[in-house]
Amino acid sequence: MAVNQGMFNFQQIMDDFYKSTPTDEGGKAAKQAYQGNLVQTGFDSVLAQQLATHNSALAQENMNQQADLELRNQSANMENEFNYGMQSMEAQFNYENTFADAQHGRDIGMLSATGEQQRQNISAQGQQDRLQQITEGEQNRVTIGAQGEQDRQNLATQGNIDLNKIGAQGEVDIGKIGAQGSEERANISAQGTQDRYSLETKGTQDRLNIASQGAVDVTKIGAQGDQDVRKIGATGTEERKTMQEGDKIEAAKSNRQSARSRSLARSF
Repeated sequence: MAVNQGMFNFQQIMDDFYKSTPTDEGGKAAKQAYQGNLVQTGFDSVLAQQLATHNSALAQENMNQQADLELRNQSANMENEFNYGMQSMEAQFNYENTFADAQHGRDIGMLSATGEQQRQNISAQGQQDRLQQITEGEQNRVTIGAQGEQDRQNLATQGNIDLNKIGAQGEVDIGKIGAQGSEERANISAQGTQDRYSLETKGTQDRLNIASQGAVDVTKIGAQGDQDVRKIGATGTEERKTMQEGDKIEAAKSNRQSARSRSLARSF
């Protein structure tokens, strides 16, 4: 069975080298050198493994030690940072509190100075307002006096004008009233004449109408009376017949009732 020997045919070379038994000094030296090198290599490999194991243990210990140191350093740093932060915050608070106290004092001083200035301004303004009111009052009194005098003069002038207007208007109104009265009297007289003529004409027509209507009404009443007399006569005749028939019926009923009474009496 064919076996793939590889590119360099290493197995064949190794078999030839191990099975060879050189007799010359060079071959022996070469084989011994190879053996020595192989022993040295194996020894070095064992030492390297032991060294690697030892170094790994040392490295792990170093890493643990380093981690512990880093943890301690970080803890210490964090504690220091916390302490520094608290101290910084405390100092900042103290500075801010001191500044606030100083600002409060300045504000109180400013308010006091402002209030004093405002009171002075109010006092000066009040004094100025009083002076201005006094001046305005004097000016108003002078103005009112002048205006009153002017109004009185205007009223007097207007009164005279109104009186003249009223006199002239009265004369005009009197003339108008006289003319109006004459016109109205003439109209009343003419209207009275017309009304009397209309009343006379209407009275004559009404009397004629009444006479004609009276004749018509008399004729109607006569005809109606004859008709009523005939109706009353016919109604009386009819009522008498009805009463006679009723009397006959009542008599027959009475006779039958008497007969029954007699028959009933005989039965006892």
